[in-house]
Amino acid sequence: MPLTTAYLALGSNVGERLEQMRAALRMLDAASDVSVLQASLVYQNRAIGMGDAEPFLNAVVEVSTSRSAEGLLDLCLLVENQLGRVRTGSWAPRTIDVDVLIYGEAEIESERLQLPHPRIAERDFVLKPLSDINPDLLIRGRSVDALLNALPLVELELYAGTLLTPNS
Repeated sequence: MPLTTAYLALGSNVGERLEQMRAALRMLDAASDVSVLQASLVYQNRAIGMGDAEPFLNAVVEVSTSRSAEGLLDLCLLVENQLGRVRTGSWAPRTIDVDVLIYGEAEIESERLQLPHPRIAERDFVLKPLSDINPDLLIRGRSVDALLNALPLVELELYAGTLLTPNS
């Protein structure tokens, strides 16, 4: 199967957040059919809609893969499971969250997967790290930077300048 470039969002707001994100990145990169190409800086933001939950750390990684989009989703779910994610609801704290944001130029609407991610244009905590990697990437005809600039300013901060890398 030919290689496809995809973008994944990583997030955590429970426990050793940065270490869990690094572990997820190492697990993704260890898969024989996935290569991590680059990773964004790590950002921190408040946990939206979760009361007084701990803040989230968020980053985006660019990968190259021979997996199908659903195969990549399966790997993301496996990584989450192996790192102890328990699904208790959409707006619940999580040890790790790994979402497929973009898979090549694919537009997919299935029960399991919607691509590009349906809420990508609403989430500065996804767009800002994605902008670090590829600000000119087009999503439904608009660049990542244009989508980011259209959002209101929120509380998103660089997390100690930490660069997420596979060998971290």
